[in-house]
Amino acid sequence: MKKTKFAVLFTAVMAVLGLSSCLGETDPYNTSTEIMKIDGFSGFYSFKSSLGYVVNPTNSEALQGTFDNGSFAYVSYKYDTRTITQGATNIDAEIQYLLPIGEIDPYYVDGSESNAPMQSVSSTVQFYDKTNMFVNLTYYYLKSTDTEEQSNELGKHHFYLYKATAENDEDVDDKTMVLNLIHMVDDADNNEKRTSAGTETRHVNLLSYFLEGSEPEKIIIKFKQASNSSLENANDEKIEIEYKSIMDQYFNNSSSM
Repeated sequence: MKKTKFAVLFTAVMAVLGLSSCLGETDPYNTSTEIMKIDGFSGFYSFKSSLGYVVNPTNSEALQGTFDNGSFAYVSYKYDTRTITQGATNIDAEIQYLLPIGEIDPYYVDGSESNAPMQSVSSTVQFYDKTNMFVNLTYYYLKSTDTEEQSNELGKHHFYLYKATAENDEDVDDKTMVLNLIHMVDDADNNEKRTSAGTETRHVNLLSYFLEGSEPEKIIIKFKQASNSSLENANDEKIEIEYKSIMDQYFNNSSSM
């Protein structure tokens, strides 16, 4: 069992002072990377920080693909600190990098089992707000040098969480919510060929699991862990998230964004 660490996505915009030295003036441009919420549609996207400010791309034409409104992504952006004033709620910036974050979907069939193990589930989770959580998953996949083949392989991996009940899990009580992580692949017969391990961040919408606004003190995520891609010798593992203490310390009683 792993006690979960956490990282809250508080990324403050710090103005870089224009100090001079023998090496010359300080570069006024700064680059930041954070998880942000996507807003808008193709050609008119903006990105909202967990602190509430909005990044408006100055190079929207360079953003390839279509992104779901309200979804999340890792966004790296470069901005001129000379244009930032205290309390600014909008930042004009050049998007350097954008990586959409996939979902861990809710699953409603109790007792379902994975057909592929995890190498690990990170002991560090991230929160955008009270209901949007991000978990790093490391799993086995078939590596390819062909871009299309690699994309197809990664698309075969699906992740779900279903909420356990007190009747089938002794860890469930009034203060503890247990979520079982299911890792499903489209072709489990090929698991033995999956010898490479990779990590990706996935989003969990906790509102899917909170009942009538109730919030647990602790969240436990359980999963099958193995040292290779076979389920044969997989172990039962879990991580614990001290949800209430994190919320009390970083989010107080504020509502989700």
